[in-house]
Amino acid sequence: TQELERRGVPRDGREAAAGLVLAALESAVTDERGRWILAARPGAANEVRMGLLEDGLVRLVVMDRVFTDADGVRWVVDYKTGRHEGASPEAFLDRERDRYADQLRRYRRACGGDARLGLYFPLIPGWREVD
Repeated sequence: TQELERRGVPRDGREAAAGLVLAALESAVTDERGRWILAARPGAANEVRMGLLEDGLVRLVVMDRVFTDADGVRWVVDYKTGRHEGASPEAFLDRERDRYADQLRRYRRACGGDARLGLYFPLIPGWREVD
């Protein structure tokens, strides 16, 4: 809970936030895609901070997970803790992909333009790639 406090989560919301984190981790390690994302790889990193020059300004980006897969493909994956409670989880995932596409493309530019991009929703679990 100290990390949640450090990140500004109010005291009365920390227990629920900690439960959400644990549920997401449990889901990720039991999901094939989650295990693929979290697998130990040389050079893989979490919370990767980089500066990106855009429109004459330096913008800080923080990427959740960056790694190179067994085929030599570089990936940038953004985790989302959103949950869907409606009739169409696939439509929800498509909307979320559209919503976060620009953010992920910014991450790719920060990586030099050569990364594949993915959104991972461990609580669903769900996955969407971004072009």
